Amino acid sequence: MTKKEEKQETKTIHEAFVDAQKGFGKALKTSSNPHFRSKYADLGACVEAVIDALHEQGFALIQLTKPSDLGWVTVQTELLFHTGERLYLGELSIPVTKQDAQGYGSALTYCRRYSLMSALGIAPEDDDGNQASAGKQVPTPKPRKAVKTYYDVSKLSEDQLTPSVKYLESNGAKEVKEGLYLSPIRLEKLQSLITEEPADGI
Repeated sequence: MTKKEEKQETKTIHEAFVDAQKGFGKALKTSSNPHFRSKYADLGACVEAVIDALHEQGFALIQLTKPSDLGWVTVQTELLFHTGERLYLGELSIPVTKQDAQGYGSALTYCRRYSLMSALGIAPEDDDGNQASAGKQVPTPKPRKAVKTYYDVSKLSEDQLTPSVKYLESNGAKEVKEGLYLSPIRLEKLQSLITEEPADGI
């Protein structure tokens, strides 16, 4: 056994993760989004930013998918350590806006990318060292009108309706008329059902 292997063998899983994070690189914005005329760090760039440092410290990256009854994709991110231990790094769910294979594939890739960045503490960086932002003034956002967040469950199928209503009520939402719930908070899990109206009401 080499000195490097001996040192790795004595590390705890948490010590090894800290050392791996020290070696993470930048997730470079190398892909283009023509719709928004912007660049972004795709899934490959995010994996490339961390995978060598993870392997160096004895980790394998695992991203598991979980089924959903509400048309969502869920990704669970974990690290498998060389000792057999696992480091659970949480999960992320997002809605599928287009209910076909392409829609699910796109949502899954998006979910994996953001789950990975959030779990490992990396952020996308411009490949030119953020020079594009130098000297630019950031416009002041206009204040948003006060709104109430409503959830319209009237078009859900029978098997989707019960878990959705249960989730809404468990988070303090109240039915204001048949099939329409008013929530005190914005529930991202039911994003696709949101309809916002001015605060003076529906």
